[in-house]
Amino acid sequence: MSEMTLHPAPRWRDVLVEQVRIVGLSLRPVLLVVIVVLAAFTFLIARDLLSGGEGFDSSGMFPTPLISFLFPFAIWLHEKPFGSSFLWIFPVERRRLALAKVFAGFVWLALALALFTAWLLALGALAGVGPAGTIMRIPYIGTIATYLFGSALLLGLRHPLKWVFGTAGLLLLVGGVSQALEHSYGMNTLLGSSRLFFATERLHSAWGSLPGPGQWILGTFLSLGAGLAALLAAASRHRERRRR
Repeated sequence: MSEMTLHPAPRWRDVLVEQVRIVGLSLRPVLLVVIVVLAAFTFLIARDLLSGGEGFDSSGMFPTPLISFLFPFAIWLHEKPFGSSFLWIFPVERRRLALAKVFAGFVWLALALALFTAWLLALGALAGVGPAGTIMRIPYIGTIATYLFGSALLLGLRHPLKWVFGTAGLLLLVGGVSQALEHSYGMNTLLGSSRLFFATERLHSAWGSLPGPGQWILGTFLSLGAGLAALLAAASRHRERRRR
């Protein structure tokens, strides 16, 4: 009778490396689309510059936070967090493997952000625009925070898209109702006497009184801390419970 040999669980570093490779392979179609889009924009901007136009718009911020929020949906497109086709077939605890996949997605997001920054610098140099008009328009902290929140949404909810569209619809409805009430009844007078409104105004005033670096440091800490807390809370739903 042959004995069964039990192999040790893979090391955490090996799991991370393998997930980076798997996520990279799954994102190849997305990478091809991004390359085509950037090539088209490069051609249009270069043609405008050669014809004497401005070519490069250096106003406003780039919507990288929105892209990074949707990025986890591309990562988990073919492997559902609550399904049995992915997390059950690896000899790694479900929660750790889910976090490893989120980390792998962040690696590729950081690489894409670095390439996008280099592309902007090259275009800015071609158009005579300094770094303040190019890379300073990328909200890096907001981009990372929205990736964490998007990953938490996918790991924590079975139907995240329903929650996204439902929340967006609710916010639009509340905004429309608030504008209607303000236009018809002057609701600011009533809200001004409420404790919640007063506390919100005090908080906003305290935030505005902070110096610029203080606002940046506190905002970075709060946004990244909230994103990490949401991600860890969502990943706890995939914790395996051993039967005694």
